[in-house]
Amino acid sequence: MKNMGVRWFFLLWMFFCVCTLRFISVTAQTGYTMCDIEGCNCTVKAASWKVINCSLHDGQVVNLEFTNIPETATEIYIYGGREIIFATKTFKAVPGLNLIQIKNIRRIVLEKKSFYFINSSSLLLQIKNCDELIIKTGAFEYLQSSVTIEIFDIDYVSIEPAAFSKLYNSTFKNINAMKLHEKAFDFKNQGNIARHGPVTVIIFDNVSIPRIPREVFLKSLASVSFKNCKIGHIEKDAFKATQISSIVMIDSTIDDIEEEAFAERTLICDFKISKCNISKLQTRSILAAIGNFSLTHSIVTDIETSAINATIARSELVSNQIVNIHPSGLVFNNWNIILMNNNIIKHIFNKFIIPSKEAENELFSFKSNEIYSIEEGAFLPISMLDPKILTYDDNFFNVTCDCSIDLWLANVSNSTPMKKLMKDTSFCTVSTLVSKCFSLPIGIMNIQNFTQQACKNFTICEPYEGKTRVVDTTSRIFLEEHDSSKQSWIILVITIVGLLITAIIATFVILLVRGSRWLKEKGYFRNTHYNSNDLSIEEEGTVVTVDENEKLEMPEELTIEFLQILAHRLDNPSTHQEASEMIENLYEMFVVDEGYENNNRQEEEAHLYEELGNLNLHTPPPPYEEEKDAGARNILRLMEEKVTQQTEANVNGTPALIGEYSEPTDAAVHLYSELKNKSDKSDKKEKEDASKSNEKSDNSENEWFERPGPSTDL
Repeated sequence: MKNMGVRWFFLLWMFFCVCTLRFISVTAQTGYTMCDIEGCNCTVKAASWKVINCSLHDGQVVNLEFTNIPETATEIYIYGGREIIFATKTFKAVPGLNLIQIKNIRRIVLEKKSFYFINSSSLLLQIKNCDELIIKTGAFEYLQSSVTIEIFDIDYVSIEPAAFSKLYNSTFKNINAMKLHEKAFDFKNQGNIARHGPVTVIIFDNVSIPRIPREVFLKSLASVSFKNCKIGHIEKDAFKATQISSIVMIDSTIDDIEEEAFAERTLICDFKISKCNISKLQTRSILAAIGNFSLTHSIVTDIETSAINATIARSELVSNQIVNIHPSGLVFNNWNIILMNNNIIKHIFNKFIIPSKEAENELFSFKSNEIYSIEEGAFLPISMLDPKILTYDDNFFNVTCDCSIDLWLANVSNSTPMKKLMKDTSFCTVSTLVSKCFSLPIGIMNIQNFTQQACKNFTICEPYEGKTRVVDTTSRIFLEEHDSSKQSWIILVITIVGLLITAIIATFVILLVRGSRWLKEKGYFRNTHYNSNDLSIEEEGTVVTVDENEKLEMPEELTIEFLQILAHRLDNPSTHQEASEMIENLYEMFVVDEGYENNNRQEEEAHLYEELGNLNLHTPPPPYEEEKDAGARNILRLMEEKVTQQTEANVNGTPALIGEYSEPTDAAVHLYSELKNKSDKSDKKEKEDASKSNEKSDNSENEWFERPGPSTDL
């Protein structure tokens, strides 16, 4: 009895608590709408129709029920918040509702019957930039209006079975992970198909779907498209709708299409797969009847036996890369046109394609394919087709061109007409061995052309495996005639080239020598430093000091400064002999060599050396020293005047060599005679005054410059 009392007390307490909470909830809901929620405000758009705007803070949670939505609401905008839950029948009595936009909320839950019996003309639900969206079973139940759903930029989306009883259009874009439950798009009250067919359009764009389970697409659809999607497994009966007008898969990756994924009961008007990467088409994976089927620009690893086994009016397998097509991989029960062109196929098994022979067959095209491995009997079903509908051309087989290739063609085609067609239009590979054997270029070659050119005597090329030895060809004695003529031509060419090179070098040397001499004559080279330690020359007319004991070096160019040094040393008995010899050498280098170009030059130079030698042989006594070396001093004065004239000519803009070219051609002869006379006079008149000797020297210099004569030519 005591226990019974406690139990009754507990039950009464629970009943009291529930009633109290219910009373509090009802009290809170009395007159409570979205307009009263913190962060929300309502504005009147037209008449009494309201627009609701809510900006929630990050931690805010909102649980909406049917009494919280004003009956006059037409548009609802909700931004921010941590979670929002639409409870059962939240939008039951909102006849004018046409737009709900939800953004930047972490979690959204659409409970069962949350959009129950919406009877507005149309409704657009937009959910963007959220972390998680859960659409539960029957969330859109007994809809009377056309509903369009746009779900963008969501991390995770879950659609439970039969979430939509009616759906006009839905777009899922940028979904990181999407879980589709079985019968996710099983519509309960979709109604009869419109006059032009189903109207529901479902778009998946950049969506990752680990698996598409069975009966996801169970009701008729206008279009289902996958763009830039990553799909794991398409399971059995995933596409089981009675009719799907269009299925499009573009730029998507599919791991596996399982058996009966596209069920036999389904009619697909247009099935397009383009730029996709499909790992495997399992056996009997595509059984649906298809109006137009195209597999283009895609990569397929395996097409298993009877992977495509269907009635297809028009099939296009164009520009694909296929690794394996297993036996009977492509079975076309009824067809009008089959195009299999421009494919790269690694391996084709026996009877890889089986096109049935029907009266409706119009065209079978097998063109421009590259096949790297093919089994015997692969083209047997093709060879049985009517030649009138068969187009076979420009196919390449990665087999070595060989004179036994006819046997290979017979094994592949199993038909004489097919063998001839393959031989006339197909290509084989010319390997290095075959190229050397038949003198053919390495690459690909038409089989018929190869057999005509290389297989007249049924030649078989095989690599030599016997013994070999090296032959010494470096000591050949006899040369063939054509080799000798080639060598003669080579020697002639080498000789001509050598002569041309020699002529060019000689011309360059001559120009270099003449150019350097011309530059020297023009005064572009001037040696201003004869001794870095003892000689210091700053500008013309300055006092020059030099070490008397240091030996002078021959300058590269004649300058007035250097001549002044020579004059100074000529007066010094200790350096007189050295200065005299230096003057003679300078005269020979800078006056005689540059001023005379006649046949008597050697004779005149010899006479000058003789006279100069006679001067040097005499050793006069000190009182008459100036008269004895008058010849050297005259030469020195001559060179000083010559340098002064060239310097003034350059300063005044007159050509440097004008004085040189205006000198008399017989100046040297006159100088020699004057030197001879002075030598004789010095022997006869040793006691004459020094002033008379200097006067005679001045007269000889005046005669040198005043004597007329023709100008020398360049």
